[in-house]
Amino acid sequence: MSRRTAMLCTSSGLIATAFGVTVDRRRDPGPVPAATRDEVAADPPPAAAPEPGRQAWMPDATRKPLSVNFTPGGLREMRGLVLHVQEGENSLHTHFSDPAVQSSAHFWVAQSGEIEQYVSAHDRAWAQGTGNPSWLSVETSGFASRPLTAQQVDSVARIYAWGMAQHGWPLEPASTPLGRGLGIHRMGGRDWGGHSCPGPLRSAQAGEILSTVRTKYPR
Repeated sequence: MSRRTAMLCTSSGLIATAFGVTVDRRRDPGPVPAATRDEVAADPPPAAAPEPGRQAWMPDATRKPLSVNFTPGGLREMRGLVLHVQEGENSLHTHFSDPAVQSSAHFWVAQSGEIEQYVSAHDRAWAQGTGNPSWLSVETSGFASRPLTAQQVDSVARIYAWGMAQHGWPLEPASTPLGRGLGIHRMGGRDWGGHSCPGPLRSAQAGEILSTVRTKYPR
């Protein structure tokens, strides 16, 4: 693995480098008790569970299913999509295929706009700690110090439009783990890793992504 592909944000704030240094690696935390999930807010908005009849694989994405580092059938509800930053470049399929990595995401978007899907929308990726059972995830190539490219904004918008049509995501931002819509990794706080992914620049582009959905990919 090259140095340019070796770093990404994960559910535990993992930073892995080409020099073999890893910090705070942790696999998916498994089932989360309802009391833990709901005690921070009363009457959270309802979120539908994944429906078997809905598309599990996005037709416009290059399908590259993982054989490890995910939980089959592990989604209990479908709240929306969480935006991540890779802190590196090039496809993450090989990285996520390593059993020792113990992390994954549903989608990856290249700076050119290419979309790869690694985990079915009916399965749980290991991307954001206690948020894994409720949210899909998208890693974006590049670095938090640089904004998403125009092609990435468009591709994340395409993923989101697909999720709206197939899984009922609302066309709105999410600001907490109990919300619904397009969220960012850092909104989960300590339970989602306690770090700033995807950074201020990319976080601020969530509105642009939703605007692109509204203007270019209406249902």
